[in-house]
Amino acid sequence: MDGLKRAADWLEHGRPGERAVLAEAARHGALLWSIGGVRAYERQDSDAYRLTLAGADSVLSYEVVGIEGGWLR
Repeated sequence: MDGLKRAADWLEHGRPGERAVLAEAARHGALLWSIGGVRAYERQDSDAYRLTLAGADSVLSYEVVGIEGGWLR
């Protein structure tokens, strides 16, 4: 019975690793790429473009104020 409860929880909320990825994306924006445990996210706010690199134990964010980031790609 425990397996059925776990499967129902995973269907409703995602697997534990997927939950962490979704939470990270909610904080940092859209995922650009993921290589070797390092992920890059971008987010365009009304006042700035933000690029975030997230690894296993650190997060580094760059913020460029006053531009749209689409031309950076």
